[in-house]
Amino acid sequence: MYLPPLENLKVERPALTQQHFDANYKYEKKEKDALKSFKERNLDGFKLSKWAKQTLPVLDWVPKYDWRVDGPCDLIAGITVGIMHIPQGLGYALLANVPPVVGIYMAFFPMIPYFFLGTSRHNSMGTFAVICLLVGKSVSTYALNPLYTHEVTKEVNGTLITLTEMYTELEIGTATTFYCAMWQLLLYSLRLGVVCTFLSDALVSSFITGAGVHIFTSQIKEIVGIKVAKFKGPFYMLYIYKDMLEKIWDSTPETRTTMYVALIISAISIALLVTTAFVIRPWLEKYTKVPFPAELILVVAGVYASVNLQLPDNYGIRDIGEIPTGLPGPQVPHVGLFSVLIVDSFVTAIVAYAVSMSMALILAEGEDYVVDPNQELLALGVGNLVNSFFSCVTFGASLSRSMVLRGVGGKTQFTGLIASGLIVIILLWIADYFEPLPRAILASIIIVALRKILIQVFDLPVFWRRSRLDGVVWIIVFLIVVIVDVDVGLGVGFLLSVGAVFMQGLKAYTSLLGHVPNTDLYLDTDRYKVAREVPGIKIVHYRGGLNFATRDSFKDEVIRLTAIDPKREARRRDKIAKNKSKMQEFGVTNFGFMGDNLGRSEAPPAEPKILCIILDLSALSSIDPAGSDKIKSLAHDYKQVDITVCIAGGSAQALEKMKKCELFEGEDAVPAFPTVHDAVVFCRRAIMETERL
Repeated sequence: MYLPPLENLKVERPALTQQHFDANYKYEKKEKDALKSFKERNLDGFKLSKWAKQTLPVLDWVPKYDWRVDGPCDLIAGITVGIMHIPQGLGYALLANVPPVVGIYMAFFPMIPYFFLGTSRHNSMGTFAVICLLVGKSVSTYALNPLYTHEVTKEVNGTLITLTEMYTELEIGTATTFYCAMWQLLLYSLRLGVVCTFLSDALVSSFITGAGVHIFTSQIKEIVGIKVAKFKGPFYMLYIYKDMLEKIWDSTPETRTTMYVALIISAISIALLVTTAFVIRPWLEKYTKVPFPAELILVVAGVYASVNLQLPDNYGIRDIGEIPTGLPGPQVPHVGLFSVLIVDSFVTAIVAYAVSMSMALILAEGEDYVVDPNQELLALGVGNLVNSFFSCVTFGASLSRSMVLRGVGGKTQFTGLIASGLIVIILLWIADYFEPLPRAILASIIIVALRKILIQVFDLPVFWRRSRLDGVVWIIVFLIVVIVDVDVGLGVGFLLSVGAVFMQGLKAYTSLLGHVPNTDLYLDTDRYKVAREVPGIKIVHYRGGLNFATRDSFKDEVIRLTAIDPKREARRRDKIAKNKSKMQEFGVTNFGFMGDNLGRSEAPPAEPKILCIILDLSALSSIDPAGSDKIKSLAHDYKQVDITVCIAGGSAQALEKMKKCELFEGEDAVPAFPTVHDAVVFCRRAIMETERL
């Protein structure tokens, strides 16, 4: 785009020191009163209605709801998403190693509290593959394990007896969900909704992609139609494939028949789903926004085929099994497993929040509402607390359902209520209809849905081009998730992200500035070739924080850029002075030949022509007492070799901290100026006076 030349800018004002600048423009330090500040933020402006709307966002948007315009859109979106809940709920519940009906429950119970407490109007809450995988890891580790038992009191022949029993899959799942709720509510009470900001895009992408590999591996056995032993630890997926190949190789004729039938069912299912995804749905999008319910049609067809062909009895095909009708009653989750589930539940809680929050932010772009990170923690925490009492596991936002919800025109969380109403009808009357459904069909649905997760592997080149650090984080997290375990990968990724932020905070940007002739601009001499260094003055630009951790690197950068080490220069001058004194004692007054010898031994340069060093702190983000002391000690060292150090462009807050540390007082006071140009004017004047003397 062509930009016409701008008009000349002419500014006239006297050159000022920082003290004159503050006095001329009536600078006044803002005094902080903690009690007054608390009252202003929490008491004076407190309104019950405002607090109620913040705690229950539904009170804010429901009165503004346009029933004529938004009502039909939410109705269509709710029915569409409700239909998607059925196959996804049944399939993802198997990932969590809990009864399939649990996935249907999760389309109802968490939606009620989220409707009132959530701030995202487009998130479709319920089962999500990665979250169910994390819950399933805990369930497979601790459920039906003789090492983890609890006492149960039962009545036998009119007598109460106490029995020791192992935890069931559902008991471990609900206990994990209960502790997830506790973690999320704790983070909400501490207002730590920003915790998701430490999960970089590269970390989330690689983690979800690696988890997708685990999900794919967990469904292969259902696709093939064989049972595989459980393995744990690093490289456990290799053991799964090894065990699978051995069982295929040593299979009996009956087992081969089961495998052939399962493979045929899976191949037909995958072919239909892929055709729908890449052919039918794109064609239908020209005429309607409502997606073609291929998954539900496949489920219904699978049930019909299983019943009529008697697949479980004739061919040994595994079906879903018993699905009770009706809604479950409340049951108190087991709370004695905290020491066992503390790590697993924390990882699951963070992943559920990070995925849901990321999805909410994406869907809120361009919409007329704001997503509150802390409020989302509250909504997820309360929802998971309800889940744990009603036979459900940890829930979160589904990527596919949320995108469909917005794509078909859903406007608010009324879509969730409508979907929940559809689920209640299914649970009360027709839930048992899905019992004969072959698991191979559910595995096919999951694997085809995984394509959107696994395709994120192509994000790696993008992250690598944008930042090598992000690319390295992506590779490391992905490999650890796949090779070691999902929770270990997330932990390592979190440490890498925090470490990257910390290292970037420690690594400040420094450069030498030069003057652009006939202007008051001072630019990086390495990047702007027109900029020229001011004779006798070195201008060091520093961008970053100056604190106890960066003070030494700050000093090293100043010495590197100015090419003058004050202590070494002072020692060099002292040594030359001592040598001259010794020569004078011997009556030698001509030091020419000695100078050559001294030059070869010490290689000292001529007396430095630099008389002033200006520290440009206009981009200083923060400073602490250790940083102020380092500036003062550095100025003292340079003063010993007749070089004056001054600072320019510091923010008001930074200057206040420097003043508290007595940087501008005493014999070694450091001159301060509002801009680099002011400092240059004063330094030039000082140099001219020195040369005149």
